[in-house]
This record gives sequence, structure tokens and C-alpha cells, in this order.
Amino acid sequence: MAGETSSRLPEPEHEPIDGPRPVRLSRWTRVLLGAAAGLIALVTAAQLAATLLAASPSNTLSRQYNAQLNWWVTPWLGQNWKLFGPDPQEENLTILVRVENASGAQSAWVDLTAIDYAAVLHDPMPSHANENELRLAWDAYENSKPGSATQNLLRRYLVNFAAERLGITVPGSYTAVQFESLTTPMPPPGTTAPQPPTNAYQPWWPLTTQNGSTQ
Repeated sequence: MAGETSSRLPEPEHEPIDGPRPVRLSRWTRVLLGAAAGLIALVTAAQLAATLLAASPSNTLSRQYNAQLNWWVTPWLGQNWKLFGPDPQEENLTILVRVENASGAQSAWVDLTAIDYAAVLHDPMPSHANENELRLAWDAYENSKPGSATQNLLRRYLVNFAAERLGITVPGSYTAVQFESLTTPMPPPGTTAPQPPTNAYQPWWPLTTQNGSTQ
């Protein structure tokens, strides 16, 4: 009605709130981010495809691109299903080594496995090299074809491995190394009878440097 005051309350005034303004990317920044995202997607797709082909049964594509798959997958993502079977580890392996100098004097046997075991004992983040490097190298040597180029390469690797491990514990200049392996079968489940170890000696191998030349 005329003359009556309005019962409506005045609306509060809203003050502008200061806040971060949206970031506006430049055109080249958007292009670079898009290219990086595309590259990541491409590498991911290639990785998934290569892993699928490498892990799947032999087929036309895996045989055709075998060299490329080995170059891409094998060095870093080699598959090993021994954790699940059908061939789990059934024996403990101990590797010992001794060295000989130019006059023919020989050192005492040094337990390389014990050195690596001591390095990982009580270590919350043990080195993968100390855990598996020696065992895997020895398994690869024993399973390689006798007299092949692969076995000769693995033999030189083992010699250099021993020289590195003994660089502090065995002083002096040496010309050859000899390995002894002790294999102890693990007792079957439910039994506690200890199994006697079997040992095998390798011939004396010339001590080599990292580039393969004889010292």
C-alpha cells in the first residue's frame, strides 16, 4: 500500500574477494605439454606391446622382431618365473676363490658368498648386486655352452668380479684365480636332516683387467 515502508531488508554488498587468477599458458607451452604427453603415451604403449610380445608364447611377431625385443626388454625387464615354479631354487650355493701370484704362491680360500651375505645382513635396503650378482653370474656360466663365446665372456666376468671383491682383503699382485663351488641341497619340507654339500673346482684362470687384458 502506498505510504507503507517496505519490509524487505537491503541486500548486503559483496566485496570482491582477492584470489589467485587462472594461469594462462602460452601457445608454445601448450604445444610442448601436448608433445610431452603424446611422447609418454607412445613410450607406454610401446613398452606394453614389447612386454606382451616378450612374455607371450613364441609367435610370428615375436620371432620377426626378436632382436628388437631383446634390445628393449632383456637388459632391464627380464622375466624370471622361478618364484612361482616350476623350477624353484632347491639348493644353497657357496662360491669360494683363491688367487696365485707370479711366483706360484697361493692365498687361502676366501668365501665370496659370505662377503656378500655380510654386506646385506641387517641392511634394511640391501644392494641387489650383493644379493644376486654372484649367484646369477655363476648359474649363467654353468648353464652356458662349454667353450662358447658366451661362456668365455662369463668366465672373464667372474674373474673380474673376484678381483673386485678381493681388492681390499687380499693384498699384492696376482696372476690367476681359482673358484670352488659348494652346493648344498635344501632338505625336503618336513625334514631337518642336513644334506652333505658337494664341491667342484674350476681350473686356474688368468687374472684379467676390466678390458679383458691379462695382468
